Amino acid sequence: MTWWLVIGAVVIAALMYGYWDHGKQSCHLAKLFAVLAAKHRGQVKKAGFLALPQLRFERDGRRVLVGALATSGQVAAGSSGYSGPFTFVDLELPFDSGQKIRAERATGLDHHAGRIVESVVPGRYPKTGHAAFDDAFRIAGGDPAFAIRLFGPELRERLLASRLPRLRVRVVGSKVGVHSDGIASTQSDLEEMIEIAAGLAENCLATP
Repeated sequence: MTWWLVIGAVVIAALMYGYWDHGKQSCHLAKLFAVLAAKHRGQVKKAGFLALPQLRFERDGRRVLVGALATSGQVAAGSSGYSGPFTFVDLELPFDSGQKIRAERATGLDHHAGRIVESVVPGRYPKTGHAAFDDAFRIAGGDPAFAIRLFGPELRERLLASRLPRLRVRVVGSKVGVHSDGIASTQSDLEEMIEIAAGLAENCLATP
């Protein structure tokens, strides 16, 4: 009987901590989103019992969604789940790009594994021809020609200079997505993600 009481107490404590942490993250994001909403003339969707707040606005006539997930899940421009927490920016294109391509900063074991795969199967990952970028980021999917056009010089430099943790970008059909591990801590982090998404969109629009 004593063990059941202990287990019950642990479960209750975990739920209380989860509720407190959710409230803390929601309050933090709501403050950041309020500033961005005023700047971009957007709207903030309040946090729910499980969902964190979201920011929606339009940029150059394209709908933008900014949010975060505290646990694993899916977002509009992502076809696979990520273990959370992570922050995302999704931007809607005015047309279907017909592409499914992603790039992720390659670090640690992923970086070494990618090099091994590339040595065994040359051309497995599309290349841009920019040595520093191709070494730092692993591109998957899409055709090589589209990858070169999508990751143009300005966007490559922006991605290389970024300090966002485990930065991932993708284009899936009519959606552009930018993901970063953790809950964004500053407004500048969110602005950087928005600018990267806008850069991806511009390059998609510029491609033939």
